[in-house]
Amino acid sequence: MAKESAGPLRLLRESNQERVLAVLRAQGELTRAQLTERTGLSRATLSSIVQDLLAADVLTETASGGDGQRGRGRPVTVLTLNPKGGLALGMDLGHRLVQVTVANVAHEIVASGGVTCAERTTWPRRLELALELVDDLATANRLSLAALAGIGVGVVGPVSETGGHRRPSRATRIQLVRDGLTERFGVPVYVDNNTRLAALGEAIWGAGAGLANVLYLRLSYGVGGGLVLGGHLFSGAGGAAGELGHIAVDADGPLCACGGRGCLERYVSVDAILEQCGVRRFDDVLHRLAAGDPAVRSVISTAGTRIGTVLAAACNTVNPETVVVGGELAQAGADLLDPLREAVLRHTHTEVRHGLRIEPAALGHDDAARGGIALVLRRSPVLAGYPTHDTDAQEIS
Repeated sequence: MAKESAGPLRLLRESNQERVLAVLRAQGELTRAQLTERTGLSRATLSSIVQDLLAADVLTETASGGDGQRGRGRPVTVLTLNPKGGLALGMDLGHRLVQVTVANVAHEIVASGGVTCAERTTWPRRLELALELVDDLATANRLSLAALAGIGVGVVGPVSETGGHRRPSRATRIQLVRDGLTERFGVPVYVDNNTRLAALGEAIWGAGAGLANVLYLRLSYGVGGGLVLGGHLFSGAGGAAGELGHIAVDADGPLCACGGRGCLERYVSVDAILEQCGVRRFDDVLHRLAAGDPAVRSVISTAGTRIGTVLAAACNTVNPETVVVGGELAQAGADLLDPLREAVLRHTHTEVRHGLRIEPAALGHDDAARGGIALVLRRSPVLAGYPTHDTDAQEIS
Protein backbone atom coordinates (compact mmCIF):
# COMPACT_ATOMS: atom_id res chain seq x y z
CA MET A 1 0.00 0.00 0.00
CA ALA A 2 2.85 2.34 0.87
CA LYS A 3 4.40 1.84 -2.55
CA GLU A 4 1.08 2.48 -4.29
CA SER A 5 0.58 5.77 -2.45
CA ALA A 6 4.17 6.95 -2.89
CA GLY A 7 3.57 8.09 -6.46
CA PRO A 8 0.50 10.26 -5.79
CA LEU A 9 2.04 11.66 -2.59
CA ARG A 10 5.21 12.60 -4.43
CA LEU A 11 3.22 14.28 -7.20
CA LEU A 12 1.19 16.20 -4.64
CA ARG A 13 4.34 17.40 -2.91
CA GLU A 14 5.91 18.45 -6.21
CA SER A 15 2.70 20.27 -7.12
CA ASN A 16 2.80 22.13 -3.80
CA GLN A 17 6.47 22.97 -4.32
CA GLU A 18 5.68 24.40 -7.74
CA ARG A 19 2.85 26.43 -6.22
CA VAL A 20 5.33 28.02 -3.80
CA LEU A 21 7.86 28.68 -6.54
CA ALA A 22 5.24 30.14 -8.89
CA VAL A 23 4.10 32.66 -6.27
CA LEU A 24 7.68 33.73 -5.54
CA ARG A 25 8.47 34.04 -9.26
CA ALA A 26 5.45 36.29 -9.71
CA GLN A 27 5.63 38.36 -6.52
CA GLY A 28 9.27 38.45 -5.41
CA GLU A 29 10.17 38.33 -1.73
CA LEU A 30 7.44 37.31 0.73
CA THR A 31 7.23 36.42 4.39
CA ARG A 32 6.16 32.92 5.36
CA ALA A 33 2.79 34.29 6.45
CA GLN A 34 2.27 35.99 3.08
CA LEU A 35 3.34 32.85 1.27
CA THR A 36 0.90 30.74 3.31
CA GLU A 37 -1.95 33.11 2.39
CA ARG A 38 -1.11 33.27 -1.33
CA THR A 39 -0.49 29.59 -1.88
CA GLY A 40 -3.45 28.40 0.19
CA LEU A 41 -1.25 25.77 1.84
CA SER A 42 -1.39 24.99 5.54
CA ARG A 43 1.38 26.41 7.73
CA ALA A 44 2.71 22.93 8.43
CA THR A 45 2.78 21.93 4.76
CA LEU A 46 4.39 25.22 3.73
CA SER A 47 7.02 24.95 6.47
CA SER A 48 8.01 21.46 5.33
CA ILE A 49 8.23 22.49 1.67
CA VAL A 50 10.21 25.64 2.45
CA GLN A 51 12.71 23.67 4.50
CA ASP A 52 13.27 21.27 1.59
CA LEU A 53 13.71 24.12 -0.90
CA LEU A 54 16.11 25.96 1.41
CA ALA A 55 18.15 22.79 1.86
CA ALA A 56 18.29 22.36 -1.93
CA ASP A 57 19.52 25.98 -2.29
CA VAL A 58 16.46 26.81 -4.39
CA LEU A 59 15.31 29.50 -1.94
CA THR A 60 17.11 31.97 0.28
CA GLU A 61 15.79 33.44 3.54
CA THR A 62 16.98 36.80 4.87
CA ALA A 63 15.91 39.35 7.45
CA SER A 64 13.27 41.77 6.19
CA GLY A 65 14.42 45.26 5.26
CA GLY A 66 11.39 46.70 7.05
CA ASP A 67 10.95 47.57 10.70
CA GLY A 68 9.55 44.14 11.36
CA GLN A 69 10.01 42.55 14.73
CA ARG A 70 7.84 39.59 15.45
CA GLY A 71 6.97 38.18 18.82
CA ARG A 72 9.65 38.87 21.40
CA GLY A 73 12.28 40.49 19.24
CA ARG A 74 12.34 37.75 16.62
CA PRO A 75 13.06 39.43 13.27
CA VAL A 76 10.68 38.97 10.36
CA THR A 77 12.33 37.13 7.47
CA VAL A 78 11.48 36.99 3.79
CA LEU A 79 11.85 34.18 1.28
CA THR A 80 13.00 34.65 -2.31
CA LEU A 81 14.19 32.48 -5.15
CA ASN A 82 17.95 32.04 -5.14
CA PRO A 83 19.34 35.06 -7.08
CA LYS A 84 21.85 32.71 -8.75
CA GLY A 85 19.01 30.97 -10.58
CA GLY A 86 19.18 33.19 -13.66
CA LEU A 87 18.67 36.62 -15.20
CA ALA A 88 15.67 38.19 -16.93
CA LEU A 89 15.96 41.06 -19.39
CA GLY A 90 13.27 43.70 -19.89
CA MET A 91 13.12 46.19 -22.77
CA ASP A 92 10.86 49.11 -23.59
CA LEU A 93 11.02 50.27 -27.21
CA GLY A 94 8.96 53.41 -26.69
CA HIS A 95 8.12 56.45 -28.78
CA ARG A 96 10.99 58.56 -27.46
CA LEU A 97 12.98 56.26 -25.19
CA VAL A 98 14.65 52.87 -25.41
CA GLN A 99 15.03 51.35 -21.94
CA VAL A 100 16.79 48.16 -20.84
CA THR A 101 16.60 46.71 -17.32
CA VAL A 102 18.06 43.44 -15.96
CA ALA A 103 16.90 41.54 -12.87
CA ASN A 104 17.62 38.20 -11.25
CA VAL A 105 14.93 35.66 -10.36
CA ALA A 106 14.73 37.11 -6.85
CA HIS A 107 13.28 40.31 -8.43
CA GLU A 108 16.44 42.27 -7.65
CA ILE A 109 17.27 44.89 -10.30
CA VAL A 110 20.95 44.47 -11.15
CA ALA A 111 21.32 46.91 -14.08
CA SER A 112 19.24 49.55 -15.85
CA GLY A 113 19.74 52.25 -18.46
CA GLY A 114 18.02 54.14 -21.24
CA VAL A 115 18.71 56.24 -24.31
CA THR A 116 16.45 58.79 -25.97
CA CYS A 117 15.48 58.54 -29.62
CA ALA A 118 13.40 60.48 -32.11
CA GLU A 119 9.77 59.43 -32.54
CA ARG A 120 10.50 58.64 -36.20
CA THR A 121 13.42 56.33 -35.38
CA THR A 122 13.06 53.14 -37.41
CA TRP A 123 12.37 49.88 -35.61
CA PRO A 124 15.60 48.24 -36.76
CA ARG A 125 17.47 51.20 -35.26
CA ARG A 126 15.47 51.01 -32.00
CA LEU A 127 16.41 47.35 -31.70
CA GLU A 128 20.03 48.22 -32.45
CA LEU A 129 20.01 50.85 -29.68
CA ALA A 130 18.56 48.29 -27.26
CA LEU A 131 21.25 45.72 -28.09
CA GLU A 132 23.97 48.34 -27.62
CA LEU A 133 22.48 49.15 -24.21
CA VAL A 134 22.48 45.47 -23.23
CA ASP A 135 26.18 45.19 -24.10
CA ASP A 136 27.03 48.40 -22.22
CA LEU A 137 25.11 47.33 -19.10
CA ALA A 138 26.61 43.84 -19.13
CA THR A 139 30.13 45.28 -19.35
CA ALA A 140 29.61 48.00 -16.75
CA ASN A 141 27.96 45.65 -14.24
CA ARG A 142 30.05 42.54 -15.01
CA LEU A 143 27.00 40.47 -15.92
CA SER A 144 27.26 37.15 -17.69
CA LEU A 145 24.49 36.86 -20.27
CA ALA A 146 25.05 33.10 -20.20
CA ALA A 147 22.68 33.24 -17.21
CA LEU A 148 19.95 34.92 -19.30
CA ALA A 149 16.67 32.97 -19.15
CA GLY A 150 14.42 35.16 -21.28
CA ILE A 151 13.54 38.62 -22.59
CA GLY A 152 10.32 40.59 -22.22
CA VAL A 153 9.82 43.50 -24.62
CA GLY A 154 7.33 46.36 -24.63
CA VAL A 155 6.37 47.92 -27.98
CA VAL A 156 3.98 50.68 -28.98
CA GLY A 157 0.48 49.60 -30.02
CA PRO A 158 -1.80 46.63 -29.28
CA VAL A 159 -0.30 43.15 -29.09
CA SER A 160 -2.56 40.10 -28.93
CA GLU A 161 -2.17 37.17 -26.55
CA THR A 162 -0.45 35.29 -29.38
CA GLY A 163 2.18 38.02 -29.57
CA GLY A 164 1.07 39.28 -32.97
CA HIS A 165 -1.17 41.88 -34.59
CA ARG A 166 -3.79 41.90 -37.34
CA ARG A 167 -2.17 44.88 -39.10
CA PRO A 168 0.71 43.68 -41.32
CA SER A 169 2.94 46.67 -40.48
CA ARG A 170 2.65 46.12 -36.72
CA ALA A 171 2.94 42.36 -37.09
CA THR A 172 6.18 42.90 -39.03
CA ARG A 173 7.49 45.19 -36.27
CA ILE A 174 6.76 42.60 -33.58
CA GLN A 175 8.34 39.82 -35.65
CA LEU A 176 11.43 41.95 -36.27
CA VAL A 177 11.93 42.44 -32.55
CA ARG A 178 11.26 38.81 -31.65
CA ASP A 179 13.46 37.36 -34.40
CA GLY A 180 16.32 39.78 -33.79
CA LEU A 181 16.49 39.06 -30.07
CA THR A 182 16.01 35.32 -30.46
CA GLU A 183 18.84 35.16 -33.00
CA ARG A 184 21.14 37.20 -30.77
CA PHE A 185 20.48 35.51 -27.42
CA GLY A 186 18.80 32.18 -28.17
CA VAL A 187 16.29 32.51 -25.29
CA PRO A 188 12.48 32.87 -25.15
CA VAL A 189 11.29 36.35 -26.17
CA TYR A 190 7.90 37.71 -25.05
CA VAL A 191 6.43 40.84 -26.67
CA ASP A 192 3.55 42.93 -25.34
CA ASN A 193 2.23 46.49 -25.37
CA ASN A 194 4.55 48.74 -23.35
CA THR A 195 1.79 50.55 -21.46
CA ARG A 196 0.31 47.24 -20.39
CA LEU A 197 3.76 46.12 -19.24
CA ALA A 198 4.08 49.35 -17.25
CA ALA A 199 0.89 48.30 -15.45
CA LEU A 200 2.47 44.95 -14.58
CA GLY A 201 5.66 46.68 -13.43
CA GLU A 202 3.71 48.99 -11.11
CA ALA A 203 1.70 46.04 -9.79
CA ILE A 204 4.86 44.20 -8.75
CA TRP A 205 7.47 46.85 -7.91
CA GLY A 206 5.54 50.12 -7.76
CA ALA A 207 2.43 51.80 -6.38
CA GLY A 208 0.37 48.59 -6.68
CA ALA A 209 2.94 46.26 -5.14
CA GLY A 210 1.37 43.37 -3.28
CA LEU A 211 -2.10 43.94 -4.74
CA ALA A 212 -3.90 41.54 -7.07
CA ASN A 213 -6.17 44.04 -8.88
CA VAL A 214 -4.56 47.16 -10.31
CA LEU A 215 -5.83 49.61 -12.94
CA TYR A 216 -3.04 51.65 -14.54
CA LEU A 217 -3.40 54.81 -16.63
CA ARG A 218 -0.52 56.46 -18.48
CA LEU A 219 -1.01 60.13 -19.41
CA SER A 220 1.69 60.96 -21.91
CA TYR A 221 1.81 61.98 -25.59
CA GLY A 222 -0.70 59.19 -25.93
CA VAL A 223 -3.15 58.00 -23.28
CA GLY A 224 -3.32 54.30 -22.52
CA GLY A 225 -3.85 51.88 -19.70
CA GLY A 226 -3.38 48.38 -18.42
CA LEU A 227 -5.20 45.95 -16.17
CA VAL A 228 -3.78 43.47 -13.70
CA LEU A 229 -6.68 41.34 -12.48
CA GLY A 230 -6.30 38.52 -10.00
CA GLY A 231 -2.54 38.99 -10.28
CA HIS A 232 -2.55 38.40 -14.05
CA LEU A 233 -2.02 40.85 -16.88
CA PHE A 234 -5.27 41.13 -18.85
CA SER A 235 -4.87 41.60 -22.60
CA GLY A 236 -8.36 41.19 -23.99
CA ALA A 237 -9.40 39.34 -27.15
CA GLY A 238 -7.31 41.43 -29.55
CA GLY A 239 -4.69 42.82 -27.19
CA ALA A 240 -6.44 46.18 -26.81
CA ALA A 241 -7.66 45.90 -23.19
CA GLY A 242 -7.05 49.05 -21.18
CA GLU A 243 -7.29 51.52 -24.08
CA LEU A 244 -8.82 54.15 -21.80
CA GLY A 245 -7.56 56.97 -23.99
CA HIS A 246 -10.05 56.02 -26.66
CA ILE A 247 -13.17 56.19 -24.53
CA ALA A 248 -15.31 59.04 -25.88
CA VAL A 249 -15.95 61.98 -23.54
CA ASP A 250 -17.75 64.00 -26.24
CA ALA A 251 -19.59 62.22 -29.06
CA ASP A 252 -19.43 65.40 -31.17
CA GLY A 253 -15.79 66.11 -30.35
CA PRO A 254 -12.80 66.19 -32.71
CA LEU A 255 -11.87 63.19 -34.85
CA CYS A 256 -9.29 60.88 -33.27
CA ALA A 257 -6.60 58.82 -35.00
CA CYS A 258 -8.44 55.69 -33.85
CA GLY A 259 -11.41 56.62 -36.03
CA GLY A 260 -13.65 57.74 -33.18
CA ARG A 261 -14.64 61.22 -32.03
CA GLY A 262 -14.10 63.05 -28.78
CA CYS A 263 -11.73 60.46 -27.31
CA LEU A 264 -10.18 61.25 -23.93
CA GLU A 265 -6.74 61.31 -25.57
CA ARG A 266 -7.78 64.29 -27.69
CA TYR A 267 -8.25 66.37 -24.52
CA VAL A 268 -5.67 65.19 -21.99
CA SER A 269 -2.58 64.03 -23.92
CA VAL A 270 0.56 66.08 -23.38
CA ASP A 271 0.19 67.74 -26.80
CA ALA A 272 -3.43 68.65 -26.05
CA ILE A 273 -2.47 70.16 -22.70
CA LEU A 274 0.36 72.17 -24.28
CA GLU A 275 -2.04 73.56 -26.87
CA GLN A 276 -4.64 74.48 -24.24
CA CYS A 277 -2.01 76.18 -22.07
CA GLY A 278 -0.37 77.97 -25.00
CA VAL A 279 3.15 76.68 -24.25
CA ARG A 280 5.65 74.49 -26.10
CA ARG A 281 7.12 72.34 -23.32
CA PHE A 282 5.51 70.45 -20.48
CA ASP A 283 8.12 71.87 -18.10
CA ASP A 284 6.53 75.28 -18.80
CA VAL A 285 3.17 73.88 -17.67
CA LEU A 286 4.71 72.66 -14.41
CA HIS A 287 6.47 76.00 -13.81
CA ARG A 288 3.24 77.93 -14.33
CA LEU A 289 1.38 75.57 -12.03
CA ALA A 290 3.98 76.13 -9.33
CA ALA A 291 3.63 79.89 -9.84
CA GLY A 292 -0.14 79.65 -9.37
CA ASP A 293 -1.15 80.56 -12.94
CA PRO A 294 -4.99 80.37 -12.79
CA ALA A 295 -5.42 79.61 -16.51
CA VAL A 296 -3.04 76.65 -16.42
CA ARG A 297 -4.57 75.41 -13.16
CA SER A 298 -7.99 75.49 -14.80
CA VAL A 299 -6.73 73.45 -17.76
CA ILE A 300 -5.18 70.81 -15.47
CA SER A 301 -8.22 70.71 -13.18
CA THR A 302 -10.58 70.21 -16.13
CA ALA A 303 -8.30 67.45 -17.42
CA GLY A 304 -8.39 65.77 -14.00
CA THR A 305 -12.19 65.82 -13.96
CA ARG A 306 -12.41 64.35 -17.47
CA ILE A 307 -9.91 61.63 -16.61
CA GLY A 308 -11.68 60.83 -13.35
CA THR A 309 -15.01 60.42 -15.09
CA VAL A 310 -13.51 57.86 -17.49
CA LEU A 311 -11.68 56.11 -14.66
CA ALA A 312 -14.91 55.88 -12.67
CA ALA A 313 -16.56 53.93 -15.49
CA ALA A 314 -13.52 51.63 -15.69
CA CYS A 315 -13.51 51.12 -11.92
CA ASN A 316 -17.22 50.27 -11.92
CA THR A 317 -16.40 47.62 -14.52
CA VAL A 318 -13.32 45.94 -13.01
CA ASN A 319 -13.44 46.98 -9.31
CA PRO A 320 -9.68 47.45 -8.73
CA GLU A 321 -7.98 47.81 -5.37
CA THR A 322 -5.92 50.72 -6.61
CA VAL A 323 -5.64 53.03 -9.60
CA VAL A 324 -2.10 54.04 -10.56
CA VAL A 325 -1.66 57.20 -12.63
CA GLY A 326 1.61 57.58 -14.54
CA GLY A 327 3.11 59.50 -17.45
CA GLU A 328 4.24 63.10 -17.75
CA LEU A 329 0.86 64.58 -16.87
CA ALA A 330 0.94 62.88 -13.45
CA GLN A 331 3.78 65.28 -12.56
CA ALA A 332 1.10 67.95 -12.15
CA GLY A 333 0.47 66.34 -8.76
CA ALA A 334 -2.46 67.46 -6.63
CA ASP A 335 -3.63 69.97 -9.25
CA LEU A 336 -4.51 66.96 -11.42
CA LEU A 337 -5.10 64.19 -8.89
CA ASP A 338 -7.46 66.05 -6.53
CA PRO A 339 -10.15 66.76 -9.17
CA LEU A 340 -9.49 63.30 -10.63
CA ARG A 341 -10.16 61.64 -7.26
CA GLU A 342 -13.28 63.76 -6.73
CA ALA A 343 -14.71 62.68 -10.09
CA VAL A 344 -13.95 59.01 -9.39
CA LEU A 345 -15.62 59.15 -5.99
CA ARG A 346 -18.61 61.00 -7.42
CA HIS A 347 -19.26 58.50 -10.22
CA THR A 348 -18.41 55.12 -8.69
CA HIS A 349 -20.62 52.61 -6.90
CA THR A 350 -20.34 52.57 -3.10
CA GLU A 351 -18.78 49.10 -3.03
CA VAL A 352 -16.33 50.05 -5.78
CA ARG A 353 -15.02 53.21 -4.14
CA HIS A 354 -14.81 51.65 -0.68
CA GLY A 355 -11.10 51.27 0.06
CA LEU A 356 -10.13 52.34 -3.48
CA ARG A 357 -6.76 54.08 -3.65
CA ILE A 358 -5.68 56.42 -6.44
CA GLU A 359 -1.92 56.86 -6.44
CA PRO A 360 0.74 58.43 -8.68
CA ALA A 361 3.05 55.89 -10.31
CA ALA A 362 6.08 54.99 -8.21
CA LEU A 363 8.40 53.78 -10.95
CA GLY A 364 10.33 55.86 -13.43
CA HIS A 365 11.28 55.34 -17.07
CA ASP A 366 11.88 51.61 -16.56
CA ASP A 367 8.29 50.71 -15.61
CA ALA A 368 7.55 48.89 -18.88
CA ALA A 369 10.99 47.24 -18.92
CA ARG A 370 10.26 45.90 -15.43
CA GLY A 371 6.95 44.61 -16.75
CA GLY A 372 8.94 42.79 -19.45
CA ILE A 373 11.03 41.19 -16.73
CA ALA A 374 7.83 40.04 -15.05
CA LEU A 375 6.74 38.36 -18.28
CA VAL A 376 9.93 36.32 -18.24
CA LEU A 377 9.69 35.42 -14.56
CA ARG A 378 6.10 34.24 -15.02
CA ARG A 379 6.31 32.48 -18.39
CA SER A 380 9.82 31.29 -19.16
CA PRO A 381 10.10 27.48 -19.20
CA VAL A 382 13.72 27.87 -18.09
CA LEU A 383 12.53 29.42 -14.82
CA ALA A 384 9.52 27.17 -14.43
CA GLY A 385 11.57 24.63 -12.49
CA TYR A 386 14.35 24.88 -10.00
CA PRO A 387 17.63 26.75 -10.59
CA THR A 388 20.37 24.50 -11.89
CA HIS A 389 23.13 23.39 -9.58
CA ASP A 390 25.81 23.36 -12.26
CA THR A 391 28.99 24.52 -10.53
CA ASP A 392 30.31 25.89 -13.82
CA ALA A 393 27.28 28.15 -14.32
CA GLN A 394 28.01 31.86 -14.70
CA GLU A 395 26.98 34.05 -11.78
CA ILE A 396 26.57 37.76 -11.28
CA SER A 397 29.85 39.22 -10.14
